[in-house]
Amino acid sequence: MSEISAYLEAIKERFDLSSDYALAEKLGIAQPDANLIRRGLKIPKPELCIKIAKLLNKNPVELLLIAQKDKAPSSAKEYWTLALTAVDVMLHVPKSPKYIPRKVEAIGRELRQLETQTLTYEGAEANAEAVRLVQTAEHSIDAIMERWNIWKIGEALYPNYLLANQAAAKRGVVIRRLLVLTQEQLQQESVVTDAIQVMDDQHRAGIKIFYAFREELERAPAFQRFEEDYRRQGAAKDLNAAMFDREILIFSQSYGQVQLGVIGPPTPITMINQLEITWKPGLLRDLDPAPLFDMTRYVFEYGGPQAFKIELARLKRSVA
Repeated sequence: MSEISAYLEAIKERFDLSSDYALAEKLGIAQPDANLIRRGLKIPKPELCIKIAKLLNKNPVELLLIAQKDKAPSSAKEYWTLALTAVDVMLHVPKSPKYIPRKVEAIGRELRQLETQTLTYEGAEANAEAVRLVQTAEHSIDAIMERWNIWKIGEALYPNYLLANQAAAKRGVVIRRLLVLTQEQLQQESVVTDAIQVMDDQHRAGIKIFYAFREELERAPAFQRFEEDYRRQGAAKDLNAAMFDREILIFSQSYGQVQLGVIGPPTPITMINQLEITWKPGLLRDLDPAPLFDMTRYVFEYGGPQAFKIELARLKRSVA
């Protein structure tokens, strides 16, 4: 028995129709057709689906999908079931508060992107989605950050993203984060202080924090290839990427500054303007930050302010 036949039985009950002849007359079709449809031996045409829907005060889309599902081969029925579920959800979305339909619309956009194995978020949503990814990590997070200053107090990733990292570390996720610093940045004492503060914050949160000096790191052909691979994918000039559980990757495509505050002097905050999330196998292989942590000639584990300043002094002597 087809699902559509249940709707015909509902029409007979609603309008107290005792025979297929009376049902056919109500539907405006021949009695043999009404009998075949009711018995699940014939699928109604779209025009009839719409008429059945109106008689039962149903949305016509529901009946059209039911009919398609009934005539689909068994291997395809699950897809029509999924489509019917999606339509059912949409039909029951309240129009208010306005947050609800907008939330459902956003979910729909995400679902449409899933086939490409890539999701893109912008503005505040980009930062929020990064937090959600940390919350779902179970085993490992490997990350590289050149825009490390967005971890500073008052910047976009502080404190929500840092707190999410801390919670992940507490539940046993191994987090490794590499900050890439430049000689130009480290000429300024205030920036050195910021870098130490950021690394101390990460260390206290249970993160295995590493650092490297770009002028040294870019000597390595492996890093040059790594950087080129990211450029081809449209990553921002200052790399900001993280791999979660070796199965999903995020990276920043652009940054921007926004002014926080409408009264008094505004506070500039660096934001991730656009964030890409991907689980394409080829990109996971080429863009994996994990090999960077094995480049021990250029990459150092943070051991506190004093050890960092010793390495910084060494860098300054080497480029003097």
